[in-house]
Amino acid sequence: MRTVVYFRAGTVGDFAVEDDRFAAFSAQVPRDIKYDDDELTRARRVLGAFMAADVERPVSATEEAAACFVWTYFNTHPDPQKHIQGDVLVIDLNGDGETVDYAAVDDVDLVQEQ
Repeated sequence: MRTVVYFRAGTVGDFAVEDDRFAAFSAQVPRDIKYDDDELTRARRVLGAFMAADVERPVSATEEAAACFVWTYFNTHPDPQKHIQGDVLVIDLNGDGETVDYAAVDDVDLVQEQ
């Protein structure tokens, strides 16, 4: 299982992708867009829109594909400056999509207030 965790202005959401769904995605993603920054932005916006919706609903195939793209982009990126090992954390500090960063989930301690 692969996971993209999205932190949006204090709210945390997990986008988990089963191995078989990830394998199907990986077999279909065109190599020429695999490391495209614009495609990464599009995928991040899909996940951000899901987080902003403020509605309880299951993750759709679109959000799952976006999570697959984000995970693939960082875990297989040939540029060491862009490579992230393991599950990916998307950090949208203000929740507006303007201040976004990425990190390995294992490198960050998220504390959720209850």
